[in-house]
Amino acid sequence: MMEHEGAGAASRLFFAKMKKRILFVAKDQALWSEFQAHTPSLEGEWTAQSARTGLEALALAQQVSFAVVVAEVLLPDMGGLDLLDQFMQRQPSAHRIVLSDVADKENTVKCMGKPHHHLLKPFGIRTLLNALEQAFAHEVWLPSHAVHGLITQMHQVPSPPTTYFKVVEELQSPQASLERIGELIAEDPAITAKVLQIANSAVFGLELQVSQPLEAIAYIGLETTKALVLLAHTVSSFDKGKLAGFSVEALWRHSVSTGQMAQKIALLEKGGLETAEQAFAAGLLHDLGKLILCANLPGLFSKIVALARDEKCAYWDAEAQLLPNAGHAELGGCILGIWGLPRPIVEAVALHHCPRQLAGPGFHPLTAVHVANIFDHEMHPDRAVLIPTPIGAGYLAELGLAHRVEHWRRQCATGKERALAG
Repeated sequence: MMEHEGAGAASRLFFAKMKKRILFVAKDQALWSEFQAHTPSLEGEWTAQSARTGLEALALAQQVSFAVVVAEVLLPDMGGLDLLDQFMQRQPSAHRIVLSDVADKENTVKCMGKPHHHLLKPFGIRTLLNALEQAFAHEVWLPSHAVHGLITQMHQVPSPPTTYFKVVEELQSPQASLERIGELIAEDPAITAKVLQIANSAVFGLELQVSQPLEAIAYIGLETTKALVLLAHTVSSFDKGKLAGFSVEALWRHSVSTGQMAQKIALLEKGGLETAEQAFAAGLLHDLGKLILCANLPGLFSKIVALARDEKCAYWDAEAQLLPNAGHAELGGCILGIWGLPRPIVEAVALHHCPRQLAGPGFHPLTAVHVANIFDHEMHPDRAVLIPTPIGAGYLAELGLAHRVEHWRRQCATGKERALAG
């Protein structure tokens, strides 16, 4: 009873600010009923709907948009994961939660590593409310209507590779080991080659060349390895011949350099190892949206580059003119959100050109990526990007970090010189 009272108080505080729709999909309607009993029923603020089958849920999805979809892993007509995958394509901004029974080991294993939030039954209503509160804690990065319109034009968006999900699943295992993760990476020759290439690149400044995935992972870190797997797979999914005006080699160089400097900035600010790894991963993936945009809309991408050249402005400013409220940063963040990457990484990618949109004080991976991206453009001017986007001085001043910029710039430049000299 105490849990229900606490859940009711939490829900009143949380949902009072929101106007959302949640869809429960399960043969057993108990969770939907409990949710309705312990959340406000004020019309227009929160609406809970239910469906007993996947087809019924998809029919509802054609009529209304949902903020959250909660589905059992086993449905009468299809798998709950299959349903959520279809929802991911139809309504990419919807949060997806899959439920499995702790006693059902076979289906629980299938849920691990998938790009959906996973809850184990049995659980109390408070657990669900906490999951929802976490999902909407920082909804500023969520795709806007403009991004929704853009993503519907992305007909070539690769799914994360099997290797990525295997690595994530291994990390979630109580017996997780670097050796096993190295073996998983080694199963994919293309990804192995890219991981080793990056680990041995001058930008890392590694004195001893590594030849095995295990060595590379131990050096560059797990979060970076996962990001490398995603970026390498995405790049390899597109025919380079169709990426007119887009240099994949330049993307790799800029991405790795931005990640490395973002990591250095995070360490200089004593953000901790997790923040530093997330900063590197986000820096590595921050321009993923450019690759997706060029592969799907090459004509539009060329127009953006031409506009930046003609008006002598930053690529991002030209993009904002042709794609108002929807650009490569928002597109990349949306894709990574669909893929289920950690929120700090998604936020850093989606907002790396407009960091002030992220509410809350304190240093964040976004801070590091925003600055590192501009540093690298300053150090390696791109003929297609004549003027880099300026550093958000107001944003850094609000964080009390404006005075640190020159120190970061010197340290990053020094690191570059040492790496290239090595």
